[in-house]
Amino acid sequence: MTVYRYTAESWDEFVHDLRTRKTNWGDTSQGSQAIGRADWSGCETWEDALEYAVKGHPAGRAAIESAAVKVTMEPEPMWDTAPVGAFPCIPANAAGVPEDMFAMSDIAPPVQSPIVRIAVNMSANCNVDAQEIVNRGVAIVSLIDRIQLSGRRVELIAIKHGNDFMSNDKFVWSVTVKRPEEPIDMDRIGLCFATPIMLRRFFFRVLEFMTPQEVDAYGISRHFVDECRDCDLSIPMIKGSEYSTPERAVKTVMGLWAAAA
Repeated sequence: MTVYRYTAESWDEFVHDLRTRKTNWGDTSQGSQAIGRADWSGCETWEDALEYAVKGHPAGRAAIESAAVKVTMEPEPMWDTAPVGAFPCIPANAAGVPEDMFAMSDIAPPVQSPIVRIAVNMSANCNVDAQEIVNRGVAIVSLIDRIQLSGRRVELIAIKHGNDFMSNDKFVWSVTVKRPEEPIDMDRIGLCFATPIMLRRFFFRVLEFMTPQEVDAYGISRHFVDECRDCDLSIPMIKGSEYSTPERAVKTVMGLWAAAA
């Protein structure tokens, strides 16, 4: 058994890999580059997915905002855009704006607070409805709000675990969507956790450039608990009806947090 690992320590690194790393598969028209499957994969084309990676997804943001979830950034440092800084502002960079970096605001020193690491398994079977993914995303934002209101900061990590049907090779993907020092980017969080794009476009593409040959049906979705041992909370893959409604999704996610705490 071979273990294929992919780790992106920042969203900027992840987007760079999505743009530049070449697939090892001959045909990806049923995977990352599928056309005309927006109801299942979240967008019409691979090019659309890459644009959303930079600009965010309007439907993802709207799904979260429509749930009337208030997200506070009070426990976070404040940031301004500047020519130089701590980390890049991708939309500004893509637009050619000179002030394309985030720098610490002079009027708001960083707040020292504990960090909570949350890993969210994006895995879901092919029959999982896109709305269930949206419902879970809204519930995750509700949890972030609760944690940060208590004076702690959140590091949010999207993961994908799986096995090859034939060889039982193991796949372990990890992407840091929000670092503890970063402000909450609702466009990015909406894209990752309230649309199917992260799983059914981006993580499909990671499988395509990480494995040397095609994996039948993109493998079997898994949740490897031992891979999440460094996290304070790991939210497993979507299995049944626990995210069938927004109310059930919030109850499920809050229950996982209560059990972890």
